[in-house]
Amino acid sequence: MEIKEFIGNTVKNLDTKYYAYLKDKLLGEYLTFGFIEENKISKDVFCEKLMDYFEKVEIKVNYNFSKLLVKYVENLYEVVRNYIPKEPSVKKGEQIPPMSRSAKYYKHALEIKESRNFTMRQVEDYSRIMLSLYMGAVNAGQKEVNDFEFSTEGMNLDKIISALKAEKPGNKLPIGKKTLFNLEDLYSTDTVTFIITMIMFCHIKNREVRGE
Repeated sequence: MEIKEFIGNTVKNLDTKYYAYLKDKLLGEYLTFGFIEENKISKDVFCEKLMDYFEKVEIKVNYNFSKLLVKYVENLYEVVRNYIPKEPSVKKGEQIPPMSRSAKYYKHALEIKESRNFTMRQVEDYSRIMLSLYMGAVNAGQKEVNDFEFSTEGMNLDKIISALKAEKPGNKLPIGKKTLFNLEDLYSTDTVTFIITMIMFCHIKNREVRGE
């Protein structure tokens, strides 16, 4: 997928409410406009700025945008997998217990993850499943989640981003200062993951409002 296709399918199609919301989340911390007042930044100009940003990341990390999407998918996986209950071990002859609701959705997300060459619909489906599962884990106090709310109504971007920033590598325990994601470098794959997460959150919420 090319940058222009991704932005055209997401940011470009946001209604006034979610465009303003996304702009508020990205301006300052991730994107800056030196000579344009915030209230005068049109959607077209904002989209151009995002394209410029992703192009700079492509050059710096030597990834095309498709690989940046793969990294985004892998980063969400590294986080969410810690909160999905493991399949219970059973002895020979014993009945296998039913899979939890969260595990069923997670399994579908992994099928999308393995395809690698993602379509826009796959990125949307994967994002909705993984962000919903993660929201469930956050609401449960960063614990394993057996059931969760798949409706986007209960999804809170501020809580998701705050929890992602606090994630530790390799486990769920808040021990040590090192975090899973390093956001010190603006033009890194970790920062890209956060920006794509915000874009996909707004895209998913926007499509639900429109009934698509």
